[in-house]
Amino acid sequence: MKKSNKKLLVVAIATALTAASAGSALALENQFSGAFTAFFDNSNYSAAGNNAYEAAPTNLRGLKDGAPTENYFVQRVRLGYTAKADDHVKLVTKFEFDYNWYGNSSYATNRGSGGAIGSDSVNMETKHLYLDLNYPLVNAKIGMMPNNDIFKGILFDADMAGILFSHNYTNAGVNLGFFRWNDDWDWTNNKTLGKNTVDMFQLDGKYNVSKDLKVGAAYYYVKDDFNLAKVHTVGLNAETTLGPVAVNAFAVKQFGDLNATDDAKGYAFNVGAKMPVGKGTARAEVLYVSGGDNAFYNAANGTEAGGYYDSEMIFLARDKNATTIDNAIVYDVSNYGQGVILGAIGYDYPFTDKLSGSANIGFGAIADDKFSQSTGDSDYLGTEINAEVNYQLSANVSLGARAGYLMLGKYFDGVDAGRDADNPYDVKILARYSF
Repeated sequence: MKKSNKKLLVVAIATALTAASAGSALALENQFSGAFTAFFDNSNYSAAGNNAYEAAPTNLRGLKDGAPTENYFVQRVRLGYTAKADDHVKLVTKFEFDYNWYGNSSYATNRGSGGAIGSDSVNMETKHLYLDLNYPLVNAKIGMMPNNDIFKGILFDADMAGILFSHNYTNAGVNLGFFRWNDDWDWTNNKTLGKNTVDMFQLDGKYNVSKDLKVGAAYYYVKDDFNLAKVHTVGLNAETTLGPVAVNAFAVKQFGDLNATDDAKGYAFNVGAKMPVGKGTARAEVLYVSGGDNAFYNAANGTEAGGYYDSEMIFLARDKNATTIDNAIVYDVSNYGQGVILGAIGYDYPFTDKLSGSANIGFGAIADDKFSQSTGDSDYLGTEINAEVNYQLSANVSLGARAGYLMLGKYFDGVDAGRDADNPYDVKILARYSF
């Protein structure tokens, strides 16, 4: 073979290999998604500067006599990327970027920073990083993933690292998982990885009895080596239709060790309903969570559980529009071991194809044993009214406004060093884009 022909053969082989490699790369399906949210907030109960956050606040989460009105802008961006190899394998990722409020800082390396002139801050948060393996026998998710209980998130609703197996049948589905929420190690004190952890074991399922009745059951076990807790949570939920009314409900019971000396005895009940009324939809929610000697064990704590967003409240429960600086009277349903009785009714109404609105009223009270910093002589937390309106500017862009007012109950009498606190109010103007 001539030398020139040999060169041509080498080039041809290299070209073929490159084409094969490119073909393999092109077979990967790249999927992108995301959301942008920004809002202006005007409130005397905002978490930006007037709050005391979650841990045993001396002023019970920002309630004050003569509480100042704050105004600020908040921004959040979430970006998702999924690398799909085929119908069975994909890598799922999601990242979050927050400006807690415009003007907060520049040239920083903190969560929610970079909102001041100059920007240039490192504030990227990793939310989801997991492998999704979907085969006929089983679906397996491995890594940092979103996961929530089947009881509207009162036990856990968070991103967590672990492995979750699931399988769907014709009329049923089941999930089995293990998650490691925390692992403390310290070479100096001879602590070993895997020996001082908070682990959660999950088993839940659902069954479609008929097209009008769905039932579910769950067992969650949390082993918390930090607080010497070994808490079992079992419960049932159901969804059905009764004529024009769609009803959902759950019941939850806990047992085991709450800590080194106390038994876990918490329980919770919930009923929700929806029905068409005129051109709109009426809603109702009632939640009872035990307190006192039967304090409910909120497994994930803090921002990771117990928000109870189904109530559509702004103050009595956590606001669905708030970001990392959110605040609430009942931040999680354990409510400092007091539990909660919470009820809400609402109405959603479509004015036009693009314009819609809703209105809500809610009430709240503690279930048992007031928090030690409460000086009032009542268990009643307050009555909230709120309303919102949204305009769909295009398929992916919406503009909205939401306002609320809370009439504080006598539970909070004298809460600010013997003085009564001002009733909280909040007004938001929002812009959203999703893709």
